[in-house]
Amino acid sequence: MNILHLSGYGVKAKVNNLKSRSELAITDGREDYKTKPETYNFRPRKMPYDTIIIDGHSGYISLQAFHWLSRNKIPVFILDFEGSIISSILPPTPVRADVRIAQMQAAADVAKRFNVAYALVKAKIQRSLDVLQWLGDRYDIDSKMRLVKGEALSLFKAKSVRDVRAVEGRVALRYWQTVQSILPEWCDFQGRMTGSHNNNAVDPVNLTLNYAYGVLEGECRKIVNTVGLEPSIGFLHEFSNYQTKQSLVYDLQEPFRWIADVTVLEAFESGVLDLKDFYFLGDDYRYRLDVDAKRRFLTLLKERFNEGTRYRGGIRKWDTIIQLKTLELARYLTGKSKDVNFVEPGPNLVRNDSREMRSRILQLSQGEAKTLGIGKSTLHYLRKHARGDKSFKTYRKVAERIGTRLR
Repeated sequence: MNILHLSGYGVKAKVNNLKSRSELAITDGREDYKTKPETYNFRPRKMPYDTIIIDGHSGYISLQAFHWLSRNKIPVFILDFEGSIISSILPPTPVRADVRIAQMQAAADVAKRFNVAYALVKAKIQRSLDVLQWLGDRYDIDSKMRLVKGEALSLFKAKSVRDVRAVEGRVALRYWQTVQSILPEWCDFQGRMTGSHNNNAVDPVNLTLNYAYGVLEGECRKIVNTVGLEPSIGFLHEFSNYQTKQSLVYDLQEPFRWIADVTVLEAFESGVLDLKDFYFLGDDYRYRLDVDAKRRFLTLLKERFNEGTRYRGGIRKWDTIIQLKTLELARYLTGKSKDVNFVEPGPNLVRNDSREMRSRILQLSQGEAKTLGIGKSTLHYLRKHARGDKSFKTYRKVAERIGTRLR
């Protein structure tokens, strides 16, 4: 993943020198008239970005720019302030009539639809448990984790897609209650739902989650388009009864929402995002995220997406994993594969500041640290971080000298 993020007033994309260079010229937006907007120029097949995200207030994209981006297979997603995709511009869809016919038939087949829905939720629940285990290395959430695991066991009794959705909802409720328990009070995070309504952007955490999910949705839309599946026909989510509902895209997000969750938690734990980065606009009482903070967060999200995990005999990045799993789904729908599995591969969630690590650092004497080859200044900063609330990184060599392992 390598996103070009454009925001503010006056975003522009056009093509210059059509006859001689065919160069795409992009001007970023600006928040006020005092700042000079950044400009970019790209030659065909030499653009380093694979996606453009625009959440600007005004601007234009020329028809020639649409053509240039389409030919170079660069999708464009236009997001609102809360991370919802307003519009998207995707490269031409492959003509895969066999895949789409098989997808429609599978969606109408009760057993096959159940199998796909079950596989999606099984993977989502496993990833939720992985995230909680990662949090459990830092926070005392053992009792809450047992409640999540208890709800998760109900999945084995599910007999229908409705049952699967019910289990997913109960696990999600316990999961977000656990997340709520470890976040600082200033975040004012009360969960993802209030009654029957999504919590949208009424607090900083929900706003940031929505934005991260919007980026993930864009990735899934792009991949569904690339594989040639029909985005409106899903298996876990209800079929689309209007044009803008893309049920399959929402389905494919579920096993990978953990990427957004972990990134958001890391951002608030580490101080990459703080209360000063959020503000209200107008009288709708919803938060907005400062542009600079949004770009810091997108950098963090890009790093998480680009982390490698072992799969199919090699190290794959997570955007590649999503595409491979979508291709595997297409093979299952067309009968070329007997089953579908979204659980594998799992993430490599490493905790640099576990309870064990903090305790060991605080117990370490100056003499013992010297014997271990840890200098005074290093020990000073380790102690300072271990006493604080924010997350911190411990280099592997230092962790090994202290006598703990990174988890």
